Amino acid sequence: AGALLARVIVNRLWHHHFGTGIVSTPSNFGMMGARPSHPELLEWLANDLVENGWRLKRLHRLILTSNTYQISSASSESSEAVDPTNRLRWRWTPRRLEAEAIRDSLLTAAGLLDPSLHGPGTLSEGSNRRSIYFFIKRSELVPSMMLFDWPEHLVGIGKRPSTTIAPQALFFLNSPQSRRFAEGFASRLEGHDAASAIEKAYRVAYGRLPRQSEIDGGLAFLSMQRKRYEEDGKPEVDRLALIDYCQSLMSLNEFLYIR
Repeated sequence: AGALLARVIVNRLWHHHFGTGIVSTPSNFGMMGARPSHPELLEWLANDLVENGWRLKRLHRLILTSNTYQISSASSESSEAVDPTNRLRWRWTPRRLEAEAIRDSLLTAAGLLDPSLHGPGTLSEGSNRRSIYFFIKRSELVPSMMLFDWPEHLVGIGKRPSTTIAPQALFFLNSPQSRRFAEGFASRLEGHDAASAIEKAYRVAYGRLPRQSEIDGGLAFLSMQRKRYEEDGKPEVDRLALIDYCQSLMSLNEFLYIR
């Protein structure tokens, strides 16, 4: 029983980090479940977990620092021909964050996340606490979470779906929550000149420096938005343009996908 438990745990951790487990049916290790893609690796990880005192944080670190996790997402015609579904992990498969991680990332980029632990939950989308503190009430589900495939909470979900629908884009473009996040993000960039603000925005949102073409595009966008707000007689045109820019950065796939 302990050996099976260890296999199930390491498979779920692998599934969490890669989107698909070594056994692609994480809730079914029986005869009706899928066969492991790398059985020796599954056994090695399970033994490693047991021999090191069942410490999960250590196992997370082991997976995240592996060459397999850090491999490029670049494709190859020869490899595609042999393994088109990437079952053997010859490249990284980009995948979207879960609903909770998307919202928590938005709060973090905006500088609004309340990291405090424990305490009461909430149903308010205006809460700044982590998404794990949302109540589950069947008659009052959180709309923004449902947009990004928040799971059914009455049954066990071993593998979440990941859908792409138009309302997801509209959430980033039109929702008051998205605008609030963009305003918080812009507040972190105030006091910098335009080029420096763009550089810091890329560091915060994507964890990298912008390319020169991205800096040029950002400067052009800010100039265009300032001009439009001036023509409309709006106050604080620089801040409004910066908010629009931050909202656009948080709407891009690079913010939502692990690459």
